Amino acid sequence: MTTLARHTLDSAVGEIEVHRGGSAGPAPLVYLHSAQGEGPGMALLEQLADTRQVVAPLFPGFGSSEGLQHIDDIEDAAFHVLDVLDRLDLPWCDMVGLSLGGWMAAELAVRWPERVRRMVLVNPVGLYLRDAPITEIFGRAPSELAGELFADHDNPIAQLMRAMDGMEADPSQIPFELVRPILQSQAATAKVGWNPYLHDPKLLSRLGRVTAPTLIVHARKDGIVPRAHAEAYASAIPDAKLVDLDAAAHLAPLERPDEVAKLVLEHLGD
Repeated sequence: MTTLARHTLDSAVGEIEVHRGGSAGPAPLVYLHSAQGEGPGMALLEQLADTRQVVAPLFPGFGSSEGLQHIDDIEDAAFHVLDVLDRLDLPWCDMVGLSLGGWMAAELAVRWPERVRRMVLVNPVGLYLRDAPITEIFGRAPSELAGELFADHDNPIAQLMRAMDGMEADPSQIPFELVRPILQSQAATAKVGWNPYLHDPKLLSRLGRVTAPTLIVHARKDGIVPRAHAEAYASAIPDAKLVDLDAAAHLAPLERPDEVAKLVLEHLGD
């Protein structure tokens, strides 16, 4: 598999961490991460980079990316992603987004549809459905979230999340370097998704502006986003397709990188 190299990029809000590598393809593939800040060393991206040029920027507040103080809402986030594309000299691209990243990808695609050639949204948040609320993620113990994020309870990240509960009884056992990225990612996610909670009230009515052929991937064991959200995205985006992924939960690309890579590459095509 192809390893992505770490770079830095000067953006309008500050220095951004970007991971990039791979082979040329019909269009660069931009990956927008979830509230977990996944990206560096991610098996899915390394697989995709075997045949595609992959670009994975980290949003302000994640990794070493700066500028969170300049982000107040999802519109700021969309303009930030646009700025990153401009500074990377990517006039158009294929876009893959997981959860929070899927929401940002959709917000970009409704505002500047000409910038997105094809799009894959994996367990995207971003919509409000009264009868199918998104599970609360803020202020909960890591062990509670582990089973909603991962179908495989033996996943190393899920095991770490459960182990952190035991450490909380004695905070001195928790290395600060372990806690710091978690606190940073929560703060960054809250900036765009605290109120209203993980959705844009106007997004659903705007999804008809998306021109990119779009694939919605829903993990059957997702404990965060109900399937109704995938159905709503698929119904509102013209000609969008919806597929279900077995034996995976919210962070499906971390659990099933081979299957997600296959779905992504089949959808993006040549």
